[in-house]
Amino acid sequence: MFQNKDTRQDNVNYSISYPSSRRYKPKFPWFKTIIIALIAGIIGALIVLGIGKVVDHTVPEKDGAKVNQSHSGSSGNTMDGKSDKYDSVNQMVNDISPAIVGVVNMQKVHSIEDFLEGKKSKAQEAGVGSGVIYQKNNKDAYIVTNNHVIDGASKIKVQLHNSKQVDAKLVGKDAMTDMAVLKIDNTKGIKAIQFADSSKVKTGDSVFAMGNPLGLEFANSVTSGIISANERTIDAQTSEGPNKVNVLQTDAAINPGNSGGALVDLNGNLVGINSMKIANEQVEGIGFAIPSNEVQATIKQLVEKGKITRPSIGVGLLNLEEIPDEYKD
Repeated sequence: MFQNKDTRQDNVNYSISYPSSRRYKPKFPWFKTIIIALIAGIIGALIVLGIGKVVDHTVPEKDGAKVNQSHSGSSGNTMDGKSDKYDSVNQMVNDISPAIVGVVNMQKVHSIEDFLEGKKSKAQEAGVGSGVIYQKNNKDAYIVTNNHVIDGASKIKVQLHNSKQVDAKLVGKDAMTDMAVLKIDNTKGIKAIQFADSSKVKTGDSVFAMGNPLGLEFANSVTSGIISANERTIDAQTSEGPNKVNVLQTDAAINPGNSGGALVDLNGNLVGINSMKIANEQVEGIGFAIPSNEVQATIKQLVEKGKITRPSIGVGLLNLEEIPDEYKD
């Protein structure tokens, strides 16, 4: 996301930890009981997950929960630059550009003058990112973007391809996956993008990053590159703590403001959502996108529940020093 007063680039903080070589033997007679309870909790969680999957297949999908899946068997070839669908890159870009939008994060600013005069605080532009329209119907259009693009917003605006700005409603968001879904009124001239199968993306495939680098002044920008690696797991720092994220690595230029934008193949299909880059003077051309298959799975939960539900085990932690001596060996 591009921030007006902060010129920092999106970056990934790496943290590598090594397991301790020390091992402790249990000294308490109730240790086995805790282990049994822990195993029972895990089994219970797995059963709940299994039931959840069955329910997902029996409950009708809400609007916005389903994406347009491409049926193309390939993503084009970087060696000959051929597309199964278009005669040129220019034709592809012009066709799918109406699916790429700007996302404006509006936040209330409290001033002393407004307080003294009894005026309400006004929402001002705090940052700008990108988004992708992935579904539309007769009434609404749904947009996927990064959570950090809209984080802290009191109001969200979306700038369409024709520069028209409309109000957006937050459908759901999740900090750990850094994904968010917005909804706007369906407007003439917009388009819903098709999703590629990111499991079929290969290292060396041509890709294009589409979005708004450095804000709306450079809206509708396109940069090109290749998939540098198709199976990366990186340590990302989110607003809810550290998390391991599966990503596609690309050398297509990703700059502040590109966050939430589209990474597409030669056929104009979405292979990922641009999310992060390594910002360092000694590093060049290392950007990351969330794979389209993971985006699709996250979208479904955000639309249906407004959040991502994660299983948890009801096991509490105790400080061993607080346990009475009579319960110790």
